[in-house]
Amino acid sequence: MIVQEPLQVIVWDCLNNYEYDNAIFLAERLHAEVTSEETAFLLGTCYYRTGRVNEAHHLLQNYPLSLPQARFLLAKCSIELKLYKDAEITIGSNLDIVASEFGDQAPFALQLLAKIYNITERRSKAAEAHRKALSLNPFMWKSFAQLCNMGEKIDPHQVFQMNNTEFSFGVTTLMNLVSNSENISIVNANIPNNNTSINANVTPNNVAARTPMTMSTSITPETQAPVKRMHSVFSGVAPIPFSPSFGMLPMEESPVLYTPTLTDSNEQKAIPKIVNSLRAQMSAVFSPAPRCLGPAPRRSSRLFSNNNSSYSVKENNKSPSRKFVAPKSPSRKNKQRIAKNIKTNTVETNERNKNVESVTPTMTPKNSNGVALLNLLKELGKAYMALSFLECKNAIKLFQETPTKQLASPWVQTMIARAHYELAQYEPAAKIFAEIRKQYPNRSEGMDIYSTCLWHLQREAQLSALAQDLVELNRTDPIAWLAAGNCFSLHKERETALKFFKRAVQIEPDLAYAHALLGHEYAVAEESDKALASFRTAVSIDPRNYVAWFGIATVYARQERWKASEVHIRRALSIHPQSGVLRCQLGLAQAALGKLERALATLERAVALDADNPLCRFHRASVLLRAGRARDALPDLHHLKDIAPRESLVYYLLGKVHNKLGNSHLALMHFSWATDLDPKGTGGHIKEGFDPSKQEDPPERSS
Repeated sequence: MIVQEPLQVIVWDCLNNYEYDNAIFLAERLHAEVTSEETAFLLGTCYYRTGRVNEAHHLLQNYPLSLPQARFLLAKCSIELKLYKDAEITIGSNLDIVASEFGDQAPFALQLLAKIYNITERRSKAAEAHRKALSLNPFMWKSFAQLCNMGEKIDPHQVFQMNNTEFSFGVTTLMNLVSNSENISIVNANIPNNNTSINANVTPNNVAARTPMTMSTSITPETQAPVKRMHSVFSGVAPIPFSPSFGMLPMEESPVLYTPTLTDSNEQKAIPKIVNSLRAQMSAVFSPAPRCLGPAPRRSSRLFSNNNSSYSVKENNKSPSRKFVAPKSPSRKNKQRIAKNIKTNTVETNERNKNVESVTPTMTPKNSNGVALLNLLKELGKAYMALSFLECKNAIKLFQETPTKQLASPWVQTMIARAHYELAQYEPAAKIFAEIRKQYPNRSEGMDIYSTCLWHLQREAQLSALAQDLVELNRTDPIAWLAAGNCFSLHKERETALKFFKRAVQIEPDLAYAHALLGHEYAVAEESDKALASFRTAVSIDPRNYVAWFGIATVYARQERWKASEVHIRRALSIHPQSGVLRCQLGLAQAALGKLERALATLERAVALDADNPLCRFHRASVLLRAGRARDALPDLHHLKDIAPRESLVYYLLGKVHNKLGNSHLALMHFSWATDLDPKGTGGHIKEGFDPSKQEDPPERSS
């Protein structure tokens, strides 16, 4: 007969040492022997970690689940299998009930609910679930980031703090999760007496009040590991007990505990005896007994040690190893010393009890790590929120003010590069990305944005190398195929580019940016219907994806549906009001609708926002020419000729301006230069420029 408890320990040990095949084999043996929800959860965890989601889902759905961990795992499997309704039913839709039923795992369950709500386009409920998760655990950065990405206004100073009364597992527990405190505190051999809990944070009454499930699952199974052998009483690790066992071996008699005499308590030689006594007490506490589901936290994860799982050492008056023997005739000096020791111990005990009863944590070395982390999250939260709302200049400033080590990290540098990209500052963004790539060659986060920067900068060699490296690094990463698509798009190999963008969408259907890039490639290939379909998919996934809204506007502009184009470009501008490119497109739509004065005001604003963008100046010059202000267009065109000396459209527009001004010689000269630079692209328009009888302005080439 298989003994359940040791086998569970072995399975978790295999899982946490990445030996998944062995874990599955043993978990299947255990589940065959004892068919229960608990063993099904363990086997389902093994299946899930190896990517066998269907098997995990099939296994768990055949049980009337009562364990929160099992329900959580079934919900995760259902979401991955796109069974969103089933997942929502498994977790529950009442946020307060979810917070109560799932205990310490509630913030993660709420994140799953938020994901379901977001996918099913119930975004207000998704935001509510994320806010609830943050109120239960302020370290849920993902929920904060998702709220920012959804356009929700949220104050980092209110989120990342400890005095939130909604914490599901209490301030003390949360502080313990982020401190380097140890579950067993022994300093200078001041061993607590039998009436004192090993962990001062958990009194016997508190232990009794907490449910077994709450005590055993403060750390989720994803981060747990089996109990390690205790090499020393000073190791600082209090193992979490395991689940109820079957075929349990007979319990040994409780170990005999050593009770020090008053004489021994004053002698250094008594310390080994006391240590042995404490070791015996631990053996009694952690010996096989009816236990709770869930393995213990890894010993190496001291930062996330969970003090709530400690048990108090109960008094054992029945079997003392040694009777109390008072000294026959203690001296007066010894009597004074004994009285002083008793008084000191009493004061220390009272002080310890006060600390246990205290609700509000104080700034001690024990919880200072948690406070420091929250302060860091506040700083990063302010910067990330600014970037999410596309206040890019402020975001760059805030990220650059973070601590030096954080500033040097690849994530912060990626955020700064993204901010430059959103400002259309492709050169500085590309430089930062290149440095990240140099230091972290196996990192793919943000490389899709890097590839787009290189596309705008026309860096063919760099983009080709980036795409090749990313595809070789991981062929199942959608970012790799987006980079490859941008590479072939730059080489004007449309079919191959479309193929790679489709591959990215196939790998990650919920990646809005992939759908947006696919839509732009369809638009360039003049497949308007497919382009609109891709853009609409992108905004259904992420309504704040202004790139997709801009894409819809450009498709309508090419179809000369200017009113629809104006509506959609305004939607993009509501998301990114500081974009000169978007304002430029709005100005074009307004000019096409005959609103020339309004268009000029819009283009003035576009140039002010993005003075280095040549398109803004080019279109302002074009609208000035239409408005009969040809001479006012000359400064912009001369500036463009200096920065883009091989752009044929600049010379063509200069020819038209000089023609309007009556400078025939200059007009013919610029038309000739335009023809030499691009004889095919603008030849038809240039012929109209040579013919004075052609007074109508030709349709402008889209950007």
